[in-house]
Amino acid sequence: MTGCDPSGASTTPAKGPSQASSATDAAPTAATPATPAAAPGPTATSLSFSYHALGKHEYIDQTLSIDNDGQASAAPTLTITAVDGSGNDLPDVQVTTAYGSDRGSLVIQPGGGYDVLAFHGADAQRVANVRVTVKELAAADLPADASAVEAEPADFAGQQLTKFDAFDQVIVKNPNNAAVSVRIVYLVYNQTPAGTPQQAIEVVPIGGLITVPPAGTVSVAVSGDARTAVQKYSGGPAVSVKAYFSR
Repeated sequence: MTGCDPSGASTTPAKGPSQASSATDAAPTAATPATPAAAPGPTATSLSFSYHALGKHEYIDQTLSIDNDGQASAAPTLTITAVDGSGNDLPDVQVTTAYGSDRGSLVIQPGGGYDVLAFHGADAQRVANVRVTVKELAAADLPADASAVEAEPADFAGQQLTKFDAFDQVIVKNPNNAAVSVRIVYLVYNQTPAGTPQQAIEVVPIGGLITVPPAGTVSVAVSGDARTAVQKYSGGPAVSVKAYFSR
């Protein structure tokens, strides 16, 4: 900043010999701190997309990577179209998302994030890729450097369980120094031959939008449809409990 020393305090030129001080000199005024420039708002051109039919070992299949090259978190509403190996649209295939990037529900930080896709319809097996366009884009109140929250299944007493158990609550832990808003989903995957993508056949919300205080913990009860699903699929080989930034 012009006229500032390394400490950030405002400085004034020293008076020369002909500028003797007098009692009538005005007293120095306090410096006004400079207001930090706000990060530019999100733009559609900051986002790019890539589809991954197969994840790494023990990772989720059929994911849409969403890269955010901007400086602010964003909540996009996407139009996602399934295409075949030649790049032709598959109009009879419906694409759904687990985290809501097609509904403006998923918040993407600078750097990026991902959503989980499912394909429905007679031509679903022909899907080779997707074409993504940004229909709407909203700014999101999420720190750019926020770390992911932890979502731990537990019983009624708070004893930690695994995602494969018939758990009664999910304990959400926020490691950040700022409050964050998240949603939780219980995902159930189909069983497919090796080398064939697994798909989420059940996507069941646990609770609603949850605000977790700074360095805090929130317990979310498993009830309603979520409890039915957990009781039905507990002990199965392919389930997961995921928390994602939302609004």
